[in-house]
Amino acid sequence: MPQDVNSLSDTGYQALDLIADMVCVGGRDGSVAYFNRAWRDYGPGFAAPRWMDWIAPAERPRVALEVRNAVGSGERFETDLPLVHPAGGARWFLLRVRPLTLPDGAAAAPRWLLSLTDIDARKRRELDLLRDTRIQAEMLNASIDCIKLVRPDGTLSHLNKAGCAALNVAEDGGFGMEWLGLLPREAHQAGWRALQKARRGENARFLGVSQVPGQDPRYWDNMLTPLKNGGEQVEAILCVSRDVTAQRASERRIAALLHEVTHRSKNMLAIVLALIRRTVPDAQAPFVAILGQRIAAIARNQDLLINGQWSGITVETLLASQTAVMGDVNRARLLLHGAAGLRLLPETAERVGLAIHELTTNAIKYGALSNDGGTVAIDWGVEARRAGDVFRLVWRESGGPPVREPAAQGFGTAVIERNPRALPGASVVYRYEPDGVTWMFEAPVSSVVDDVASRRGAVSDVARMD
Repeated sequence: MPQDVNSLSDTGYQALDLIADMVCVGGRDGSVAYFNRAWRDYGPGFAAPRWMDWIAPAERPRVALEVRNAVGSGERFETDLPLVHPAGGARWFLLRVRPLTLPDGAAAAPRWLLSLTDIDARKRRELDLLRDTRIQAEMLNASIDCIKLVRPDGTLSHLNKAGCAALNVAEDGGFGMEWLGLLPREAHQAGWRALQKARRGENARFLGVSQVPGQDPRYWDNMLTPLKNGGEQVEAILCVSRDVTAQRASERRIAALLHEVTHRSKNMLAIVLALIRRTVPDAQAPFVAILGQRIAAIARNQDLLINGQWSGITVETLLASQTAVMGDVNRARLLLHGAAGLRLLPETAERVGLAIHELTTNAIKYGALSNDGGTVAIDWGVEARRAGDVFRLVWRESGGPPVREPAAQGFGTAVIERNPRALPGASVVYRYEPDGVTWMFEAPVSSVVDDVASRRGAVSDVARMD
C-alpha cells in the first residue's frame, strides 16, 4: 500500500478497499498511485494507468478529453461511461473526478481521486425511456395530423412536425406558449369551451379554420382527449387536429349535386301533375286533388332526404312531414310515443312516409280526425326478439266514427299495405277495428334502420306535435 499519497493515511486506504465503488488515486501526469480492491477485481489488467482503454470505443475520446480538461482546470467533474466487461458486453458507470485536499483545506500535491459507481441498471432504464420517447416522437411525427400535448393550464408541452408546420411554430422552440393563442381568433371561443370540458375529464371536439395570407382557408376537426393519472386527475390533454378541407369541399359538391337532383325531380313531379290536369276531362275532379296530394307527399320526402344528404330521416321528422296535411288544429290530436333519434334508411323513409300520408288523409276524411273527439296515436321503437331486433311502428286511431273495410281495394291500399311490405323482411297489418283503423309495420332493424348505434339506448318519449 503506498505511503506517500497526499492526504490519505493507511487507514484511509484500508477504508477504500472496503467500499463497493471502484476507486483510484492518480496524478495530473496520468500516473496512478493506488487502486482499491473493487478496481483491482473488476478484470485482469484493468488496474493500470491505461484503464481508459476499457471504455467503449465510441465514448473513449469524449471521456478522455473531459477528464483531461477537469484535471487541468482543477475542477470537479463527473460523467456516465460504458466500460467493457470481462464477461462480455459493457456496463455503465458513473465516473467522479475530485482533487485531493489537506485536512486544513489547503491544496495537496497534484493528486486526484477517481471513482466508478455501477449505474448499469439505472442507465439502461434511462436509455430505454429515451428510446421509447424517441420512438413515440417519431410515431407522432409520422402522422399527417396536427398532434399537440396541452397542459391543464392551457400551455403547449409538445407539438409534432405536422403541427409545427400547420401552426408556423419552430420545432426546436421549446414550446410552452398558450395553445389558444395559436388558434385563429374565430376559433378561440369554441377552443376555450373544448379545453374547459377536457379539463373536467371529458372528451371534446370542435371545428376550426386557419388561413395563411394568400391561401385558401383550411378546416380542422379538433378532438381533445384528457389523459388521466391513477387518481383520475387530468395530467395532460391530447389534441388531434385533422385537416378536413378536402372532405368539406367534397361535402359541398355533393350537397350541390343533391340539391340539383332534388330540384329536377320536383320539377318532374310538377310536370307530371300538370300533364294529368291537362289530360283528364275535369281538372277539378276529386281524384286529381288526391293525386296531387300524393305527389306532394313524394316531394316532401325528397326534401327530407336531400336535407339529410340521403343518410336517413328520424322517425319524428318523417311523421311531422307526412302528417302536415292535418293542420295545426288536428295536430294537437296526434300523440307520438317512441325512441328519439331513430333514423330510417332512405328507401324505408320513402315507403313508410307515403303510407303515413295516406293514413293521415283517410283519417281526416273518414276516420278519427273526421270528428272533434278522435285521436291518432303513433308508437315506434326497436324490440328484441329471438330471431333478431325488429323495428315496429304502429298507427292506432280511436274516438272516431265507425269504420269498415272498403268493398274494393284501390291505389290507397297499395300505398298503405303493399308498398311498405316490399322492404326486405317487412310485414304490414292493416285492420278496420270498431274504434278505428290500426296499421302496424314491422321489419328487421338491419333492413330499415340507418344508424345501428341510434337504436341502442334511445330515449322513449311521449310527445305531442305542437
